[in-house]
Amino acid sequence: MKDGSPASVSRVSGEIEALRNDIGSLVAELDRRRHELFDLRLQAKRHPVAVIATGVAAALVVGGLVALAVRSRREARRPSRRAREMSRAISRLMEHPDRVATEQSVRDKILAAAGIAAGTALTKRLVDRFVAATPPPRRARGNGAAGEVRTHA
Repeated sequence: MKDGSPASVSRVSGEIEALRNDIGSLVAELDRRRHELFDLRLQAKRHPVAVIATGVAAALVVGGLVALAVRSRREARRPSRRAREMSRAISRLMEHPDRVATEQSVRDKILAAAGIAAGTALTKRLVDRFVAATPPPRRARGNGAAGEVRTHA
């Protein structure tokens, strides 16, 4: 292969050119397929059953979640459920009365105070910025205001 003759160079050049053309056509085909894949209208035309099935499945999932939320809310309002929860709360109270109205630790009090102070400072700064940014109202000019000299021509 280390021949170097013009015929061998020409043959290798031809093979390289053929491979280049093949790769170019493959890349072009891949690009076309990529465009087709992400063309939603085309995919909906080609696969209408899949689109309908996906839509129905999504509607069923959303409907199921809404129905579950409505049922859960109704269940929570029932007197029997509320009585059961109250009985559990009272039993927890009897088992651990020390957990009922515990005071905050010093660390929690300090963190709460720091958070309130930071929030207050931030709110004050924002209010000052927006109030200062609004221009003062313009006075309406009337006919014959004080200090005005009118000349009639």
